[in-house]
Amino acid sequence: MKNNFLKTVSLCIALLSGIWNIHPALAEDQQTKTVTGTVLDIEGNSVIGANVSIKGTATGTATDIDGNYSIASKNASDVLVFSYLGFITQEIEVKDQRVINVVLRESSIALEDVVVVGYGTQKKVSVTGALSTTPMETIISVPTATFTNALGGHIPGLITRQESGEAGFDAAQIYIRGFSTWSGSKTPLILVDGVERDINLTNPQEVESFVILKDASATAVYGVRGANGVILINTKKGKKQKPKVMLRTEWATLTGMRFPNYIEGWEFASLMNEASDNSGRLLPWTEDDIRLFRDGSDPYLHPNVNWTDEVYKKTTDQSFHNLSITGGDEIVRYYVNIGYTGQSGLYKEDESLDYKTNSRLNRYTFRTNVDVNVYKDLVVDLGLGAIIQNRNYQGTAAGTIHHATKQISPISYPVRNPDGSVAGGPSYMIENPWALTTQSGYTNMYINTIQGTFGAKWDLSSLLTEGLSLSGKFAFDAYNFSEIFRRIAYGVKQYLGPDPVTMEDNYSVIREQGAMGSSVSSNGNRSIYMDLSLNYNRNFGYHHVGGLLLFNRREYVNVQAASEVDNIPSRHQGMVGRISYDYASRYLFEFNAGYNGSENFPRGKRYGLFPAVSAGWVISGENFWNPQVVSHLKIRGSYGQVGNDAIGGRRFLYQTRVDKDAWGYFWGTSHAGSGAGIQEAQIGVQNVTWETATKGNAGFDLDLFNGRASLQVDAFHEIRDNILISRETVPDYIGIITTPAGNLGKALNRGVDAMLEIKETTGSGFFYSFRSNFSFARNKILEDDKPEPLWAYQATKGKPIDQVFGYEAIGFFRDEDDIAQSPRQMLMDIVQPGDIKYKDVNEDGVVDSYDRVAIGYSQTSPEIMYGFGGTVAWKGFDATVYFTGAAHRSTFLDGTGMWPYSLEYPNYNIFREYYDNRWIPGAADNSNAKYPAVIAGKNPNNYQTSTLYMRDASFLRFQNAEIGYTIPKSISQKVKSDKIRVFINGTNLFVWDKIKIVDPEMTQTGGYPKQRIINFGAEFNF
Repeated sequence: MKNNFLKTVSLCIALLSGIWNIHPALAEDQQTKTVTGTVLDIEGNSVIGANVSIKGTATGTATDIDGNYSIASKNASDVLVFSYLGFITQEIEVKDQRVINVVLRESSIALEDVVVVGYGTQKKVSVTGALSTTPMETIISVPTATFTNALGGHIPGLITRQESGEAGFDAAQIYIRGFSTWSGSKTPLILVDGVERDINLTNPQEVESFVILKDASATAVYGVRGANGVILINTKKGKKQKPKVMLRTEWATLTGMRFPNYIEGWEFASLMNEASDNSGRLLPWTEDDIRLFRDGSDPYLHPNVNWTDEVYKKTTDQSFHNLSITGGDEIVRYYVNIGYTGQSGLYKEDESLDYKTNSRLNRYTFRTNVDVNVYKDLVVDLGLGAIIQNRNYQGTAAGTIHHATKQISPISYPVRNPDGSVAGGPSYMIENPWALTTQSGYTNMYINTIQGTFGAKWDLSSLLTEGLSLSGKFAFDAYNFSEIFRRIAYGVKQYLGPDPVTMEDNYSVIREQGAMGSSVSSNGNRSIYMDLSLNYNRNFGYHHVGGLLLFNRREYVNVQAASEVDNIPSRHQGMVGRISYDYASRYLFEFNAGYNGSENFPRGKRYGLFPAVSAGWVISGENFWNPQVVSHLKIRGSYGQVGNDAIGGRRFLYQTRVDKDAWGYFWGTSHAGSGAGIQEAQIGVQNVTWETATKGNAGFDLDLFNGRASLQVDAFHEIRDNILISRETVPDYIGIITTPAGNLGKALNRGVDAMLEIKETTGSGFFYSFRSNFSFARNKILEDDKPEPLWAYQATKGKPIDQVFGYEAIGFFRDEDDIAQSPRQMLMDIVQPGDIKYKDVNEDGVVDSYDRVAIGYSQTSPEIMYGFGGTVAWKGFDATVYFTGAAHRSTFLDGTGMWPYSLEYPNYNIFREYYDNRWIPGAADNSNAKYPAVIAGKNPNNYQTSTLYMRDASFLRFQNAEIGYTIPKSISQKVKSDKIRVFINGTNLFVWDKIKIVDPEMTQTGGYPKQRIINFGAEFNF
């Protein structure tokens, strides 16, 4: 991947270098004449700074403030080339003409010429900050119920990871350019229509634009909240047109992938014998027992239960339905959408019950945006959104069910006893996975979210000065969550077998059947946001000046807080400023700043200034540039500071906490306590503050062949200061109860991200496009206040955030001679053949904790993420494929299931991955063994974090594909439809990786599996 990226950059550099070598062909010298004219757009406006050049030469000029130009021509055969970003290039032969007027028409990329930025929009050509976007069509084509799951690999600079596939709890983690902190929040600020909102409550069908802001220039206006990057989502608005109705309906089948794969009962019994033999114990099972486990002839006393099959089914369903209406006139414009999302889980149910226990998500969304011109210069807008969710789950939490499937072995007991009762055993063995899933009752969640936004914009051009406007916004959001638990303590019996005399079945009642109970849990919050801004945007000939001055405030309240501290509103407020200038859309400069803060810090230290500057040069706008190959080239750079006030730790950390219920003194010979005492529980940090990110960015934007191909590349560098950490150099003997915190941490994050896009429509109407992106971000700790270790290689400074430390495994002990000749391993008293052999890193003759070293990459987030794919369309047919991938991330196949009997012998399931690849005592050949020998209990030597269990979590995923057909208008119009398109698409279709037994994005084995989705749909436009 790295070589391909370097080749792409080298190709672009070669193309740029080749421009300077284009020279006019030798021609017959003729008398020079001057050609003049005017360049206008289709609305009759002057096009300022348009390029006018003689084809094949370095001769060129640009239009002035009135769109006029003048150029010298020597030959009648000269061809004048007229070009400007966002417009179709025209070529006109001079012949005998002395006046040539041209009207430029917008090209296919004209809609991309205006992009969303912080608190406004800008022309794409004038943007100097680092931002990325993606067409919403690419997101909508991924049929997932959760927005963030559709983003991975589609946008340069955005890194995602999805750990679970459970309906309603499957949201991917998202990071912009990785992360630079380990204490506080790592996730970006997400704004929907300018208001902080949950991205996964946003219906993708309602979204008009999706933009991520990456560098300091783009995010400085968010000040103390912009350090982790910002995502801007704008929903659709009405248009001046006749009412248009869109109905889109989709139905999908979801198939679980990579379910936990445990060994069978007879294999488990055999492994118990093997473990007992290795530990010098008597064998618990005879050959007859193992035969009975294997042939299933005694299913109640010799069960063989596949708990994965008992808990999960293989497939489930999902559906999406959306109906929208868009229209308006000069006075009123409106957009309305109502949507439904339904998704079922993979849990099995007991059909005899009159209630559902499988997980089920039902989400209803409503959104309307209305814009009204109440006066010529005054526009008001109202946006209303509602998200209503009804969720159903089993009576037992998913984590408990997953734990039970790991804990209960296939031979512990059957699913049900001969009399139909729930089978179980003593103590915690009552946690029958099937019963937890189907017999423990059910849970209903009711989640309601209301979003309201009111805004107004007053154009003051006619009243005060041209280009000046006043805007304001007020938003109110309310969230309410209610959970109703209807749980049952199901009855459990242990089957003891038939009575030897009466032959009647004997049972031991472990727990009597209980009645269904009922309890309720609820919480809620509300937030209010408001801003008022003064905007300036004006041209003075070649000069363009823009400005923004904005005040904003947000208040968040937990309306059902359980403590006085949590009930105090959280507030952010401040000022935002921006000044931008460009000359002829070629020389660009911008200054952004946020002066804001949070009440979470001490008085006098709640506000900070976060400035950033950026500049750019549109080289292709120069007269000497020949735009025939490189139609647009802009280089840009930025530098500035932003903050992160979500630093972790408790709220109001500057306040000292006193424990009034501490241990008291003891008196007398009996040492009787005197009652509760008072102690300083936590020392306040008087100078606590936000994290500060100092960011630099350099990049370029390149368009080739009038926008048919485009390349965007950015390199970034960030130093994150003031990371909140617990002091680790404070010794225990000074008597502090809780280690004090301080803003002492420091980290470095740097990398590169890029996007390449090619698209073209041929003369025959065949359309094709290719889009790819690449993101690389690598961080390291510069300061974490940890004491210097005895061995330098164990220092965390200089290592990546979340770096894993463990032992270097160098194989297995072959025999007793191998053990005797190797460094002594201190991790357990006695090691034996088949145990893991570790490297003595410091060569002191023993293997102990001093031999732990940094191994692998972080488990939290991959350093590299990429995606590529394309679309073809012809005569109503279209097809799209897209692949995503990640690299430089490690995971570990360890813990229960991979460490047999590590928690308790002889319970806990065993993964087939371990069983089929273990070291077997007495085997003729253990050269292919991947895992150590088993013993009847925990093995402290083998059950360590080490390279033996480490796996490369890189992957390439066939993320999504879609095939569609647009029915000819001659047919669709018969049913009064402007357009009918039917399609089939899918996501998570296949994955290539090195792990195989679990999805490479997950961090644990035995969890809820991700699913492959095959989706059928149709879209009707009226």
